[in-house]
Amino acid sequence: MYKVAFSDLDGTLLGPDHKVSTETKNSINKWIESGRKFVIATGRHHIEAKSLQDELGEPIYLITSNGARIHNKAGEIILKQNLATSIATTICNMSFDEDVQINLFTDDHWYANFRRADLDGMGLDAGFNCQETDLKTLDKSNTIKIFFCADAETLKAVHKQLNERFGNRVNLTFSLSICLEVMDANTNKGSAVEAVLKEKGLTHAEAIAFGDGMNDVEMLSIVGKPMLMGNAQSALRKSLPEAEVTLSAKDNGVAVKLEQLLLK
Repeated sequence: MYKVAFSDLDGTLLGPDHKVSTETKNSINKWIESGRKFVIATGRHHIEAKSLQDELGEPIYLITSNGARIHNKAGEIILKQNLATSIATTICNMSFDEDVQINLFTDDHWYANFRRADLDGMGLDAGFNCQETDLKTLDKSNTIKIFFCADAETLKAVHKQLNERFGNRVNLTFSLSICLEVMDANTNKGSAVEAVLKEKGLTHAEAIAFGDGMNDVEMLSIVGKPMLMGNAQSALRKSLPEAEVTLSAKDNGVAVKLEQLLLK
């Protein structure tokens, strides 16, 4: 029996409207009431994930910023991994195509070199909004992650540029084809899941995880049951060809699988 479920948010638990359906909320609540654990594992900031936790009405562990932070049920930080100040400073001083949006996150703020209406519209009504600023002037000592937003082809060039500059000193991952995320080399959802399993005294075999993007690959690779969404990125499907596929996010794929498992 799977005793814990880890789930990504965008493209997984959240529908196209960036909300959790009533059906999914009910399934999560039943899963927790059965004595199992449910953990959100997202690239989003903790403040946004916390608003969703409040909406679910259940105290749960939160893995956020692709594993750079883990908060327990009481909201206490039990794991913290920042991007090195020197690397964050160098990135913010580098030159990129003028259409590339550069976002920098701290524990309390979301900064960007300019705002994009499409990203602003993806908020979870958590009061966590983008602040347009000159990134070169910011204190980089508490940088959780940096992410770049642009069209897919432009981001491939950014990826190449960053990889050549920093190599294995950073973790570069595409959460979406238009979003390239930069974290500390040791930061990923897989290492965060390992930490939660250890904290709870659970094994890999007792865990199931749901995801749709390449920033989920480490998490999905270590659990007993990796579940890909019907809308998963093609690169993720190629990376995990034997993983089971559930319905898409818009069809409540997470809820459907949880309900199946609750019957066993």
